[in-house]
Amino acid sequence: MITNLGIYLSIAEEALQESESLENAALSPQKIGETRSIKFVPERRSFKSSLVAIAFAGIYLDALLYIISTQLFGKSKYKKLEGKPYADRLKFVGVTDPDIIAACTEFRAARNDLVHENAFEISEIAGKTFYPAQSVAKDGLSIVKQVATLLNVAT
Repeated sequence: MITNLGIYLSIAEEALQESESLENAALSPQKIGETRSIKFVPERRSFKSSLVAIAFAGIYLDALLYIISTQLFGKSKYKKLEGKPYADRLKFVGVTDPDIIAACTEFRAARNDLVHENAFEISEIAGKTFYPAQSVAKDGLSIVKQVATLLNVAT
């Protein structure tokens, strides 16, 4: 089978590494209590790298689930699951761990919110969920690698 699966994961890993490096460079060496301050970086390069990591971790997971599903059950059966939530597709390939499913569901919600932005007015801020891109990238990459391991796919 010809696939870009490994490339997608590699792009996500490299982008996360870049994001973390940039975020660490923005941290002040001085501690304020138990925390360090973060200097403002107008270019938001760490955020941008995090978005790349998030997008490609999602692309990787989508491709992984497609490949495993079609290998196990054929393309015609997978067609019924195309575009469905990760929970449905994970269960289809035998991943039933509720923690993994919950983490993938949360990752999808955060990815969709960050990648498919719906701008809003400041007056609408109450009740909004905000996802720190750097954390979503790190957690997202971790969970897609866990799924790959459960499906016996080398990462």
